[in-house]
Amino acid sequence: MNSSQPFGDLSSSSSSTPDTIVMAALSKLLQIASSGPPSWTSVFKIFFLALALVNTKSLPLTWHFRFYRSLFHHLFRRRSHIPTPNHLFSPVSTTSRSPLYECDLNLHKSNSTYFSDLDIARTHLICHLFKHSLRTRRSMYVALAGVSCLFRREIKPFEKYEVVNRVLGWDGKWVWVVSHFVQLGGKRETGKNAEKPQRKIFASALSKYVFKMGRITVKPEELLNECKLLPPRPAVAASAGTQTDVALGEGKMSEEELLEQLDAAPALLEGADEYWTWERVEAERARGCLIAQCMLGLDQLEAEIRGGEEEGLAKVGNFY
Repeated sequence: MNSSQPFGDLSSSSSSTPDTIVMAALSKLLQIASSGPPSWTSVFKIFFLALALVNTKSLPLTWHFRFYRSLFHHLFRRRSHIPTPNHLFSPVSTTSRSPLYECDLNLHKSNSTYFSDLDIARTHLICHLFKHSLRTRRSMYVALAGVSCLFRREIKPFEKYEVVNRVLGWDGKWVWVVSHFVQLGGKRETGKNAEKPQRKIFASALSKYVFKMGRITVKPEELLNECKLLPPRPAVAASAGTQTDVALGEGKMSEEELLEQLDAAPALLEGADEYWTWERVEAERARGCLIAQCMLGLDQLEAEIRGGEEEGLAKVGNFY
């Protein structure tokens, strides 16, 4: 698989500026505190100002700033950076930190706060890949239709982490995005996998998106072709006897068998020396859709709601 990931790491642009501002502000507060014994009013001001600075991520309107900043970053500032088919399944990563306001009583990042980080991280991925369609189709919008998250390890207060996102697959309606909250850096394995870093995974999430123009659903393949993210479909594949329409779990050929056949088969296209040929993209797409099928089964939960008249029903008051 192609390991080249240009434009994929957004860590430097998403974390360096807030950290610099916070450190400069804290340095200024220390200077003020060391100038002489402060009054109680100054103590409270310094305390609450310091508390706000170390929790900048949780302040009102900060989420909106991060969201619109990601739109501006890809649609305007980096509009000349056009992804290619080699970048379709490559991850886009962002970094963040868990401030005190995001931690629960167990002194680790609260489960509910993972989703706000996912909003920003997925926005970077979608805007990076579909920037051409988002700029040309002004009436089109992207709707998040569902998120499923698995929590594996805790993220401690103020711990820095990375959110790695990539396209898992797509069908006639949905685009599936897989996200991982991972530890920055990580130890390197020894032996045969000496070059492969061993990274701790804090959480994994699966999200599904749909593209809409009014009430009309735009097929993902149409947008992928419009953004030139799909390699050309081989016109001679059928006459050459090569299976091109992959439906894993329904056809006779598994993904591993297909990729082995493609490695051994002669090139059918000009420029077939690139890894992501149309057959490989289709095989990876179908493999991702198999994983995403488990989330489609959750649509049946809508039928599990109760009428509210069952024995033992308990109602509580409003809490804010």
